Amino acid sequence: MSELIQNLTLQQLLDANGRFALNGKGTTNHCPMALCALAAMGAPPARLHEFFLQWEQHFALPEAPPGLRIARGSWAAHISQVEAFSALRLCFQEWIMEEGPDAVIAQVFSRLPFAPASGAFHAVIRLAYGLEAMHDGEIAAGLAALVSGNLPIEIDIEEHGVAASVGAGLATLSEALHGAVFKGDMITTRLRAVALHPLFRSALPAPPRLAPLNARLLDDMARAAIQLYWQTNNFTALHMVTGLHAVRRVFSHLPEQIAESLLPDLWKAFCAAYVSIGAPPQAEGTGHALADGADPWPQLFRLALSSDDDHDIKTVYTCYCENLRAPSLLYSAAAARRVRHLS
Repeated sequence: MSELIQNLTLQQLLDANGRFALNGKGTTNHCPMALCALAAMGAPPARLHEFFLQWEQHFALPEAPPGLRIARGSWAAHISQVEAFSALRLCFQEWIMEEGPDAVIAQVFSRLPFAPASGAFHAVIRLAYGLEAMHDGEIAAGLAALVSGNLPIEIDIEEHGVAASVGAGLATLSEALHGAVFKGDMITTRLRAVALHPLFRSALPAPPRLAPLNARLLDDMARAAIQLYWQTNNFTALHMVTGLHAVRRVFSHLPEQIAESLLPDLWKAFCAAYVSIGAPPQAEGTGHALADGADPWPQLFRLALSSDDDHDIKTVYTCYCENLRAPSLLYSAAAARRVRHLS
């Protein structure tokens, strides 16, 4: 019964979140993502309400009226139109109610330029949490965020050399761009600068040709991302970890052929994020001795559940899920460092 009440509370709060704008005060709307992660880690209804109220009081902005109605067949005309978010969300929500989320997602992703870095990876992360909660409004909001904030990295890499592995591809970029500085307060600003940088555009290798491509490439990028985050403690690297976890969940709702067709664009976004933090040389194995002393997951959950920092919450939950899939001491070490606010 308690699990049923918790899920009902989550669904009600996600409904209530629909009155908030895509962005918050100085940030994006992390509220629904944090609520989903809190619930998945066992937060009771009272804690979910508490988090929602503090977000509403300190960060939430009211959603603007849609202003226009977008017909199902014309959503693609509003790609990269940030002001269309509300109308797109309503369009997708009605569509999902009629055809179901997987059918709608497949149709959208078969036409939308895949841009996982949109909204600093938050759009795909929000979509993934919406799918985990099976909440039509949040699934629609994630799709609307991907469409309205679409940030494609338009580089033709078909004629570029193929990276022998994820690590080799990053090493190529590090050799060409290590130490490069990309200015801008926002992650998306720096990603745009990288995408336009002539040296990045010429040095970017094609993704490794692995078989089975979908699973292997995602797994290898996830390993590289947690290593990079542990090595640098960089905020963008954190979004690479949480973004890849989100992409994995979204891909599980797509036909395999569509998911595989999106991998080159995922690779471009992953590489651009890596270069945006200065393309540091990879230090394989760094930190494993410290990782031996990481807190156990129940303790990390308790710390995350008591935190009002949405990134603490999402980091612990993401690292827990990724560790279940591919165990590594780096996940618990990185989660402990984040939730304890260590340097």
